[in-house]
Amino acid sequence: MNKSLLTIEDVEQGSQKVTLNLDALYPDEKQRQRFETNFIGFLDSDCTHPEIIRQVNNAVVYRTESIIPEKRDKRPSLLLLFGNPASHSVESGMFFAHEGAGREHRLWKILSKASILSFPSLSTSASQRDLNERNRLRKEGLFDLNYSSPFRIGLTVFYTVPSPASRTSWAGVTGLHRLFGREALDKIGEWEKERVGEIIRNFVSSNGAVIAFHKEAYHAIKSSESPGYTLPKAKEGHLVGNCQCHTDVTVFCVPPTRVLWGYLDLLRDFRDRILSS
Repeated sequence: MNKSLLTIEDVEQGSQKVTLNLDALYPDEKQRQRFETNFIGFLDSDCTHPEIIRQVNNAVVYRTESIIPEKRDKRPSLLLLFGNPASHSVESGMFFAHEGAGREHRLWKILSKASILSFPSLSTSASQRDLNERNRLRKEGLFDLNYSSPFRIGLTVFYTVPSPASRTSWAGVTGLHRLFGREALDKIGEWEKERVGEIIRNFVSSNGAVIAFHKEAYHAIKSSESPGYTLPKAKEGHLVGNCQCHTDVTVFCVPPTRVLWGYLDLLRDFRDRILSS
């Protein structure tokens, strides 16, 4: 890992501060100038960005999210690996804080329907509970292992840099490609790969697994012998392999969260395969 490129430190439970060294990222002046121009448009695309990402001299300083509980029990560990954080969720302090005009995010219902993760204490409808409270209780439950699941659950992202969730060309991982450029994002990706590899080695036991929800996250951690990503393969459940950093850990890749409602049976099948291994 190039330790001079990015540094990360805990701010509070589930929230970290990352410092990205622009001099190390862009030795070429033209590429650096292109980033500086792009960064203005990136910030303008999302009103939450000034609260969570900013440039300080020759660095970009931003907040990110990762929930990896230290508490242990007898359940196998399951790491849910996403592409990158949504800026509004980082600002809210919890993964998948909401979607659209303040609706509860669909992912929580999908994980519950697939019998992977649910929070019985939150059975009260979203309309009767404030979403901020629901997010707070979910976060506490994840760290305390206080939820219904056959697994000990962790959540993290591959790219730590947050971006808007949708409705802009700066959204998601695609937005990061536009912001940084391919060469620079590849450098960041090498650092992120080491970070995620360390999480897998420390959090996921040999009888646990990783479910990747993004093609770049899957490609970054899979072994060379594992199948390459295509969307049809993801939809058919054919993306099952091993982690490069720990070959005893299985990695499953599923279709993007925006279409996951149609693949509950696939999630259930993956759940059963992990439990039977």
